[in-house]
Amino acid sequence: TMLTGADRLIVALDVSTHDEAVSLVDRLPQVSFFKIGLRLFLAGDLYGLLSRLQARRRGTGGVFVDLKLAGDIGNTISDLVLESHRLGIRFMTFVESVPEAITRQTLRTVRETRRDDMPLALMVPYLSSLGSQQLQESGQGASVEDFILERGGRLLAAGCDGLIVSGEAIGACREHFPDALLVSPGIRPAGAALDDHARSTTPGRALHLGADYLVVGRPITAAPTPAEAAQRIIDEMEEALAAASGSAERSA
Repeated sequence: TMLTGADRLIVALDVSTHDEAVSLVDRLPQVSFFKIGLRLFLAGDLYGLLSRLQARRRGTGGVFVDLKLAGDIGNTISDLVLESHRLGIRFMTFVESVPEAITRQTLRTVRETRRDDMPLALMVPYLSSLGSQQLQESGQGASVEDFILERGGRLLAAGCDGLIVSGEAIGACREHFPDALLVSPGIRPAGAALDDHARSTTPGRALHLGADYLVVGRPITAAPTPAEAAQRIIDEMEEALAAASGSAERSA
């Protein structure tokens, strides 16, 4: 089934308490997919929060748990995956472990244990807050895009389902990894503050470049009326999707 703009929007609940998170969810009736990161994790009782979100989740919605978990022994990962499935967690982020065998074993366990493709394992080739300067400082001669492609290819080969990638690098990843799930943070509507993203893009541009899902935080959650801000982004996403299907029909 074709995903709509609303299906593809993930709102980052970067708040400090469960009540703030649930209040935000209640103020965003058209959004059904939410991301939880370290701030809400530190608020404790993740089960309780997920149950509350679950009760409000609609249609194709779900939860994206972004804790960038490191690898662990198979038994621990299996338990995590089964619990995540039960709690309706659709996406989960992992980070590379050293040695790489740990990453490969962890991802293999995720794939073997999960049901109905839940949760999908996402990895970050390069944080959206970093630019080319930090890459040079770490002794990497590559351009940001080349670095993301090389590392993204390695992560996908190790068994992850998709990459978290922002800015123009989305297009290069879509071209090189046509079947990978691409989730894009660093989404900023035209005229919005860039905050701490070195590489950002508008919602329409991100979809045009090939992103599957967009993660948006402050432009929605800090807006005077979050629902209106979310709707504007969804409308822009719908326009981009309509333009893409129109050009696909013309070239068919």
